Amino acid sequence: MVALRSRRLERLFAARLDDVSHAQVAALVDNQVTEHYDLDFKRGLYGNKDSEKRDLAGDVAAMANTAGGVIVLGVDEDDQARACGAPEVNLSDDEVGRIRQIVSSLVSPLPTFDILPIASPEQDDRGFLLIAVPRSSNAPHAVLVNNALRFPRRNGTTTTYLSEPEVATAYRNRFTGMQSRLDEAARYEADLLQRLNPSSTTFAVVTLVPDVAGGFTLDTKALKDFKAEVLHKDPYPVPVNTIWYRTSVGSGRLVADNRMNGNELATRLSCELHESGAGSFAAIVTDRGATAPNSLDASASEVGDDYLFNALWGGLRFLAHHARDRAAAGGNATVRATIWPVTPELQARLMHSWGFGGQLGDLQADRPPYASAVFDIDDLAEDGGPLIAATATLANGIAQHFGQPEALQATTDGIIRIKYWHSSMQPRVRAIAQDAGIEVTEETVN
Repeated sequence: MVALRSRRLERLFAARLDDVSHAQVAALVDNQVTEHYDLDFKRGLYGNKDSEKRDLAGDVAAMANTAGGVIVLGVDEDDQARACGAPEVNLSDDEVGRIRQIVSSLVSPLPTFDILPIASPEQDDRGFLLIAVPRSSNAPHAVLVNNALRFPRRNGTTTTYLSEPEVATAYRNRFTGMQSRLDEAARYEADLLQRLNPSSTTFAVVTLVPDVAGGFTLDTKALKDFKAEVLHKDPYPVPVNTIWYRTSVGSGRLVADNRMNGNELATRLSCELHESGAGSFAAIVTDRGATAPNSLDASASEVGDDYLFNALWGGLRFLAHHARDRAAAGGNATVRATIWPVTPELQARLMHSWGFGGQLGDLQADRPPYASAVFDIDDLAEDGGPLIAATATLANGIAQHFGQPEALQATTDGIIRIKYWHSSMQPRVRAIAQDAGIEVTEETVN
């Protein structure tokens, strides 16, 4: 799925960018569409001279540093920047790889971008190349020019360069933006906690905030579609017989939980999915009422590490699917995860149920442990190695609050360590891994 979402460009092409046809690109010429801050026409491919490679890197960085946009290769322009011809370009996997290599080597930090070949109906190896670049939350992106860094940006239909004070402002905005999204995630998390019943349940809570917000219309149809999608479904990758029973709306958000009675608080599942693509998800990891008789200490929550990993995995996938497919947010997202409730009076310990069972780490948490990171939304929306790697990153951050260096269910390279899952969960984990092409190892940690 293409990371860039732009209503203006989608209206211009009369399609979402990942669905644009050859005829729709050619129509830009028929309609004499003019270049703009988010649309750039190039008659041919970028060449192999150093100056031409810098042009490619600068054009991509300029889009990322401004408002995002599309560079169309194979469309000519006149002296008024209007599309005036469609000579097309040669299409090949080698050319796509060359473009990626040039941008990767000359732009820092590397922005998110997609390359979309659109073949001619008459000739598979001729057509248009679209380079789609979303606005970047990691701006400013620099281009290496003659051993110096330059910071390009779009200024109308041309590319200019940031001045030194503007570069300083852009860096300040980057770090301010990162903190703002973390603050926003904490606020959404706090909102969701108000819907949870902590009397006998301990939850894993995951919150996702897209770096560049999307949007959807919250109306009767949206609620109806949401109900059809989630009702009576188990969101855990390894099902634990916990399903969504109710759907509703709040202010600017879709809501679902496991309540049978609308006046109760949720005891096992709850979520709030915002119009911007942000969302928060809570899922049970410990039923303290059920575990207390066998607990080492009934005043503490005993959180199984594989159950925690399962909940984080499901929460990331659920929220990313909302951000990408419902709200059309692309690019990166800031994610925060925690365990709740944890207080000095109700502490938590991390347990394992594989092998002979026991406590992991030598610490008990007396406040909610949390972890945060930034991930690509597309990586989180589907089962695969990148989603497993992201889950492991968050699980590691939480495990370290308990004195445990890492979660053992998977690695941050996206490899599942199958022996660290409870035996009852292993068949399902193996099946998901096989279907999604996730590597599984039988190895254990020394």
